[in-house]
Amino acid sequence: MQVDDSQEPGHREMWLGFPNLAQFCYMNSSLQSLLTLRDFVTDVSRQETVWSSVPEAELIRSFMDIVRCHYSNDFFHKLYVLLLFKILISVQTHEFQDFSQKDAHEFLTSVLNQMGNLAPLLSETAAILGTTYICPVREHLVFKMQNTRTCKSCGFSSVIFEEFSNLSLNLLPGASVQEMLQDILTETELEYRCDCGANTSRQQHNFVTLPRVLILHVKRFCFTQFFKLKKLSHPINLHGELMVSSSQANGWYTLVSVISHLGHGGNAGHYISDGLHPKADVYDSADRWLRYDDLEVTETTRAAVCDQCKKTAYILFYQKRE
Repeated sequence: MQVDDSQEPGHREMWLGFPNLAQFCYMNSSLQSLLTLRDFVTDVSRQETVWSSVPEAELIRSFMDIVRCHYSNDFFHKLYVLLLFKILISVQTHEFQDFSQKDAHEFLTSVLNQMGNLAPLLSETAAILGTTYICPVREHLVFKMQNTRTCKSCGFSSVIFEEFSNLSLNLLPGASVQEMLQDILTETELEYRCDCGANTSRQQHNFVTLPRVLILHVKRFCFTQFFKLKKLSHPINLHGELMVSSSQANGWYTLVSVISHLGHGGNAGHYISDGLHPKADVYDSADRWLRYDDLEVTETTRAAVCDQCKKTAYILFYQKRE
């Protein structure tokens, strides 16, 4: 399946789609959103000297093969590199071995974890080569949070620090993303037996550091009392800007990509990705975005996405404004 390369360059943007022959949409949408993060992709690419020399870094090499063929009109080559990437991911995450529908958030998290886990080995290799390796996942996506639990009786506090590459938000019908983010940062009460004998404590989550790209996962799936997976299609308010506070500083973020789940069921449906146009930046006054629906790529805008995806938005990618 070939297209004449002599076509006008602008038409090549329509070649940015990925084939889907076996319910790959969860993978295609996740990869399209990752490719929207140009600084992240650039940081992976510029360290080729390191990861190209480490056999265990085959996943990163496969990811860069996908990057290189993104504009290609070669259907079968794209299908090949996607299949290889899926096979490599499933070596450690076995649930992706078959060709049934999977969860895009679980797939994206697995990709980031596996790429991030290669950092120690790649750092050792970089030192031998006389250079340094900067993990793109940690550099762009990882952030630290603080969980503080305080006894309501004696006031004793315990603090736990955790690192994440994405954050899950409870779906609050009709709420904005800002409000859902604030909801998980609001102090709550929980049952916890303290050494003083009291059973009630206060719990508070806070950002310690802020990532360059904040990935937010909206919890649209839950289990019923009969353990059947159910999708929640309640609308939320999507906005292009988001303010996030941390113990160090505040950060303004701009929406650059959205993964949506279409359909009503918990075990079926279809994933698509909307993202900032490859030739636009976050301050583009023309508001140029593209919708990636497997092989079909169409023009859209962020304003249209925020309006159309209120009931379907599943994973949100916000880029920090420098």
